[in-house]
Amino acid sequence: MKSIEGTFLQFQVGMREVSPAQWARELDAMRAAKMHTIILQWTQADSKNLFEPPDPFPTLMDLAHQRGMKVIFGLRHDNRWWREWGNAEYLREEAKESVTLAREVHRRYGKHSAFAGFYIPYELWDGSFTEAQVENLRELLRRIGSACRQIAPGKPVLLAPFFAGLLSPERFEQMWLKLLEGRPVDVIALQDGVGARGWDDQMEERVTPYFAAMQRACRQRGVKLWCDLECFRLTNANPSRPQFAPASAERVIRQLRVVSPYVERVVIFDFYHYMSPYRGEAHKALYEGYLEAMGKG
Repeated sequence: MKSIEGTFLQFQVGMREVSPAQWARELDAMRAAKMHTIILQWTQADSKNLFEPPDPFPTLMDLAHQRGMKVIFGLRHDNRWWREWGNAEYLREEAKESVTLAREVHRRYGKHSAFAGFYIPYELWDGSFTEAQVENLRELLRRIGSACRQIAPGKPVLLAPFFAGLLSPERFEQMWLKLLEGRPVDVIALQDGVGARGWDDQMEERVTPYFAAMQRACRQRGVKLWCDLECFRLTNANPSRPQFAPASAERVIRQLRVVSPYVERVVIFDFYHYMSPYRGEAHKALYEGYLEAMGKG
């Protein structure tokens, strides 16, 4: 069974006020759990740069370096994505803006020893896309991915898609064979969907077929497959305004068992909000339960 090697960090504006001492404490807890990679979900949210003064990221990177950790930088998050993804002109503009941001991120942080690559925040899913739409989405990934590789040679480019059971596993595999043609990204961190969709008791039938399908597609295209494991649970039944809380350690261990045969690495979404032992009793229970289960406590 794989262990958790890293975490996404959904960095929100209010988190700019987190002190260096608080960040040090968080990273110490991550390292105690053998995590070594932080993936910033984004550095720009709806055109607002999160590195505007006071820039929180140099401190985070220094603390990561001191602990032997690496930081992967997410690029541009834009809420229009969910309604404009089928608009080819929008995708071209987003690719252009993302590349501009990647250059700025690399100018600021690329020489730091903790810098470890880029993450593309646009989330693709198992939709019934037309051939033209698939090609437009692949071109979005190609433009951003190729630019990131030129900006930071040797550093990986990540993408974290999801699935909702809208396509069969077979069609899901075929879609990703097309999207990954030409290897536009280096790593797919496939969301397992267990937390967001309440699949606590349906993991084998809901999750396994899609990870197997993505594994086949990634192997054929030379792309690494990770799992973006959701360490939270759904607490209400309102799909338009879902609410979440930390999952149990027992459920997270079951998730690890389900995905481990298919992936090279597992990262979680996300430590700070759902697993930090300093953020609440349920968070602490998940953290300590995981350490105990993995023999690290």
